[in-house]
Amino acid sequence: MEMRHNIYIQILAYGLSDDTSITPPCVEDVNWKSFFTFCRNQAILGIGLACLDKLKKHYGDSLVIPHNLLFKWIGIVERIKAKNLLLNERTRELTEYLANKGKRSCILKGQGNALMYPDPLLRTSGDIDIWIEGSKKEIVDFVHKDYPQINVEYHHMQYPVFEDVEVEVHYYPSFCYNKWHNKRLLQYFKDESEKQFNNSTGQGYNAPTVPFNLVFQLSHMMRHFFTQGIGLRHAIDYYYLLNQEISDSDKLEIVSVLKRCGMYKFFCAMLWIECELFGLSKNTDIAPGNKNAGMIVLNEMLKGGNFGHSYRHNSENIVVAYVSQILYNMQYIIEFPSEPISRPFTLIWDYVKKRLF
Repeated sequence: MEMRHNIYIQILAYGLSDDTSITPPCVEDVNWKSFFTFCRNQAILGIGLACLDKLKKHYGDSLVIPHNLLFKWIGIVERIKAKNLLLNERTRELTEYLANKGKRSCILKGQGNALMYPDPLLRTSGDIDIWIEGSKKEIVDFVHKDYPQINVEYHHMQYPVFEDVEVEVHYYPSFCYNKWHNKRLLQYFKDESEKQFNNSTGQGYNAPTVPFNLVFQLSHMMRHFFTQGIGLRHAIDYYYLLNQEISDSDKLEIVSVLKRCGMYKFFCAMLWIECELFGLSKNTDIAPGNKNAGMIVLNEMLKGGNFGHSYRHNSENIVVAYVSQILYNMQYIIEFPSEPISRPFTLIWDYVKKRLF
């Protein structure tokens, strides 16, 4: 990890912690423009500004940030807040609309994750991911009734019900490329679906339970790690998720599911990141952290940024993207063999199946 990244992580860890005894990092030599760029690339500008506010309370006037940079930063965060307010409203509207159509639903990530933050409006939002009750065929037919032109993807499809917010409708919350692990994961989602469709947030929509979320969001991160890449926004989401109340029986069930679905080692990697970097002290007994695997995941988070936007394997050139992605995945066959090895065969099989059956 680069020296500048080390101090940036210290700033974030200090800002995220509720422990008042933690000593603030020494920031006298920090290049704040560089820190701003770092937060922007990681899609955590709102969290970064909250960290600066906390540092300001400790350092007072000795913490000098260029006024033009600070004003720019505040302006962007105000837009982040406005976007979250819009998404909150659209999420409630969509949930109510689907309920009137006889469809129960659950919000994945997004506004559900934001509720775990001290200030939900500071989380950088994206689109609305909503899981709808029913089989894949039933959901596809439901969407195609109003939007027949929408392409059907493996686990979700676009649902252009709003002009100002993108919506993705999920028939499965996530998936694995390893077919055996994927079968088990989808069965877990099915078995736990009733709880999720009834888990009200009190905000006009449902969100996953904590145990389910720990499995689902890890599968989402793991899949994107081997395709686009993941960034610190994912790690911070998971940090706040791990800070929730989790019973001992749920911990045992989470570990059992993760092992059955081939995700346990990736969880241990993420747990190491949350503990060593962000100072997670709660629920650390779920599993042992794995430093070697954690360092691999962390380095890719720092290099690639949010969803790996800095990587060549996300290039618009199909050939460049494909070759780069193969080389990228080859790095992880020893540490995480299941997904990198399974993905090429799964893509070929799904391509053939879609066209022949």
